Order: sequence, then structure tokens, then C-alpha cells
Amino acid sequence: MAQTLSLNVSNSVGGSNRAPILVKNVYHHSSYRMERYLRILGRDVWRSVEEGPHVPVLTLVQTDGSTAILGSGQPSLNRPTKDDLDKMENDAIPFYEISCGVAPDNFDIIINCKSAKEIWDVLKNLYEGTGQAQDKKLTTALNEFNNFKAHAGESLEDSFKRFNLIVTKLSNDGTV
Repeated sequence: MAQTLSLNVSNSVGGSNRAPILVKNVYHHSSYRMERYLRILGRDVWRSVEEGPHVPVLTLVQTDGSTAILGSGQPSLNRPTKDDLDKMENDAIPFYEISCGVAPDNFDIIINCKSAKEIWDVLKNLYEGTGQAQDKKLTTALNEFNNFKAHAGESLEDSFKRFNLIVTKLSNDGTV
């Protein structure tokens, strides 16, 4: 039997010291909050989500004076620099925060992800859909925009709210 979890609004939006929960039916809003939350934690914290984890590149100076660049997976005689260590630490922060922001019923989907970027990409694909699904959402929003009319007896405020919601959908898809 599937268990339904209800999320308290105050828990889902996060706070100054707590990541928001990424909720499917309001994913655009919750992912926006998550991005802002991670950006406040540091420039390199959000960089890790956008670009992936930092891989230290170490230079080994050989006895003959030549240099060799060592990358990921190669043995090294040198240790990572302080800058490398700082960037690797900044990779761990969004990994932890985004993991904590995944609703319990979707946690198994991200359990094997190795980086914050991988989690972010998996969730984005899961919640926003593939390119084809996004195109369908865009077409629907454009149709709503082109056919928008106030309903009989609808207040100006309610019409504006509905219209603004359509414009927001188009803005989220990059149309506006």
C-alpha cells in the first residue's frame, strides 16, 4: 500500500538554515528556492550544481625538470592544494543540501547519484520532463495565453491572477 506523505508548507519552503524540499507539483518554485538557498551558501556551492564536482589537476615536477599533469584517477605524489580542498568541500555542501531536500518518496531515485549536479539533473528530468514533454507544456501555455478571456462574473483581481500564472508558465519555459 502506497503511503502518502503530507509536507507542511513551512517545511517545504526551507529557511535561512534549512534547504527547501523539492516538491513535484510545484517543482519550479521549489527548485528556484533551492537555487537561491545554495547561492547564498557560496558562489562555488552553486557552481558545483551547474558544472559538476571539482576534479583537482595536479602537476608533478619530475627530476629531469619536465612536468606532467595528473588528472582524475592517476596516482599522485602531490597533495591537493588548499583551493582544491575548498572546492571539494563546496561540492559536498550542495550534495548534502539537495539530498536533504528530496521528498522521501523520491529518495530512492537519487540514492546512487555521485554529485550534486547528477542529483539536480535527475530531479529536473523527473519533475520537468524531457524536451518533448517541455514542448507540450509550452504549447499548452501558449494556447492558454492566446485564448485568454475573463470569465463572466470574474473579478479583475482573479482574472489578473490567472493571466499572471500563464505568463509565469511562459517565463519558466523561456518564451517571455
